[in-house]
Amino acid sequence: MRYILCLLLLIALPLQAAPPAAAVATAHPAATEAGHEILAAGGNAFDAAVAVSAVLAVVEPYSSGIGGGGFWMLHRAEDGYEVMVDGRERAPLEAHRDLYLDKSGAVVEGLSVDGPLAAGIPALTAMESEVRAVSPR
Repeated sequence: MRYILCLLLLIALPLQAAPPAAAVATAHPAATEAGHEILAAGGNAFDAAVAVSAVLAVVEPYSSGIGGGGFWMLHRAEDGYEVMVDGRERAPLEAHRDLYLDKSGAVVEGLSVDGPLAAGIPALTAMESEVRAVSPR
């Protein structure tokens, strides 16, 4: 019986589909699908990364994109070009060292996590511009 199972396995292996030429892995199925769609339409990895980031900003706004930022490592196979994109949010330009202190220099409880002074400026849009700049298209 074991030999028959081994023989069936050996016969079935060549019938399996060839692995895809590209892979897309994300934290959400909709973002993964968007990356695959861009590649299927003739886009490259840079294009797919921008699409994935845009979808993640919508489906997970609290942890990526506009709400959370992130890092992207992009590699172009044709010439080996690589770029690391920093998409983290940053403080507003008017922010300063004493922003969360009262007049006596004491920390104001909760000011850094609640309210308008706690907001970071999203970097997703800047990241997409940078990725487009290095894309070979």
